[in-house]
Amino acid sequence: MVMKVALVGAGRFGALHLHAFRSLPVEVAAVCEPDAERRAAVQEEFGIPAGYAGLDELLERERVDLVDIVSDESTHGELALKAVEAGCHVFVEKPLCMDAAEAEGIRDRARARGVQVVTGQISRFGAGYQHLRDVLDRGELGRPVNLRFRRDFSRSWFPAFGMRVHPVWESGVHDIDLAVWYAGAPCREVYAVQRRVSGLEYPDTLVAVLTFANDVVATVESAWLVPDAAPQTLRGSLELDGTIDAVTELLGDRGTAAYRLAHDGLSVRTDTALAQPELTLWPTVAGRVSGALPAELGYAVEVAAGTRGNDVIPLDEAVEGVRIAAAVQRSAELGVRVTLGN
Repeated sequence: MVMKVALVGAGRFGALHLHAFRSLPVEVAAVCEPDAERRAAVQEEFGIPAGYAGLDELLERERVDLVDIVSDESTHGELALKAVEAGCHVFVEKPLCMDAAEAEGIRDRARARGVQVVTGQISRFGAGYQHLRDVLDRGELGRPVNLRFRRDFSRSWFPAFGMRVHPVWESGVHDIDLAVWYAGAPCREVYAVQRRVSGLEYPDTLVAVLTFANDVVATVESAWLVPDAAPQTLRGSLELDGTIDAVTELLGDRGTAAYRLAHDGLSVRTDTALAQPELTLWPTVAGRVSGALPAELGYAVEVAAGTRGNDVIPLDEAVEGVRIAAAVQRSAELGVRVTLGN
């Protein structure tokens, strides 16, 4: 039986999800998008039979198995809880929500309703990041001591985000999730510093130090200051043209390991730009969206179908990521250390 999916949020990334779903055994039965013109365009392009302005009406009228939430970050928690209460499985793009108590409430209601909630922490499905986890699990690095994460983005992208959401929820949450995954223990203390360069509502740069209960220390750095002249890692009609420059380093007492998201192993040079396309997240290969995005959506479909457990992104770890991200924002805004109760 083919699983029926409802997409909530038909923007740029929602469209990427729809392209990825084309290679999966699902039927996208409905789309929820408040912009009527955008909703109609997506329905026509992807052959989606039903369209709605709001999730409440969609859930009342459609029978779907999985609700895929790709809306603005601030709406994730409310929409996920509505889908859970309707008895639907949920895939929600990161973050799960933006409040620790709300995250715990979603987890508790999902358990009570007997449905699965998968959070879109895409890095866990990238081969390089998975390899680092495998190296840790095999004990090749010995006892992990320090985790270092740096993730920088094109400066030209920031106006689209700098008035919408604090970067800990947009960029920092990726590396917070990786820190949770690699550290293997609850976070007990956070200290963060932020700076505003562009003068927008939210900061362009963020540095956070996370201390875990097993004494692993992680540093998370995020900046939206990469100039336009930098090599492009994303390019094409399905994504923003620009740069994501991300580096992860693991330091143990017997060895170290590192992974860089994009590098010069693949390069394209033209009269107008130099590109070094990354092949991890959602590259288009032979006309299909491939890489980590369809891998995580395929995983969510399997979890919702009951053919595998939610072992790659356990909901408890998604909740822990929200707890840490909220503490990072509070620490950065107040300039204080934040202790997390466990």
